[in-house]
Amino acid sequence: MEQTKILVVDDELIIRESLSGWLSRDGYEVDSAASGEEALEVLTNRIIDIILLDINMEGMSGMEVLNHVKENYPEVDVVMITAYGSVPSAVQAMKSHAFDYLLKPFDPDEIGVLIEKLVDHRSRKKENLYLKEEQEIRTRYESMIGQSKPMQEIFNLIDDIKDTDSSIL
Repeated sequence: MEQTKILVVDDELIIRESLSGWLSRDGYEVDSAASGEEALEVLTNRIIDIILLDINMEGMSGMEVLNHVKENYPEVDVVMITAYGSVPSAVQAMKSHAFDYLLKPFDPDEIGVLIEKLVDHRSRKKENLYLKEEQEIRTRYESMIGQSKPMQEIFNLIDDIKDTDSSIL
């Protein structure tokens, strides 16, 4: 199984180091960034599965980073973290498609359970996509019968030309 890659984004060094240490100990591959700008740079250079993202940072805010991530990397799951939680900020984060919202301080067990839940969610989502694709492949020519090599070549030819604007005989 492929190792989950997590990016911790917080302007507080102690938070970055604590989260990185806990997550590394739990077997995840962890990167960290001290700002939103640095986080976006990491995303352009590495494949990241999950981001733990502080809402309140100097420069680019966590909400700005979340919006950028969801627009450009929709497959990345984001968990917002903050020491200054409020109902409006939680609602805004969830409306912007954050996976969850955590208040500081948090303990390693709480983070561990959340990340396990998120990894399981991601796994089920990938499996669901795979099964949908398999079903689509199996049923795309359900009214045509043929397993022979010539019939498979015809099916491939149909796939190649199905989106053209001209009629084909």
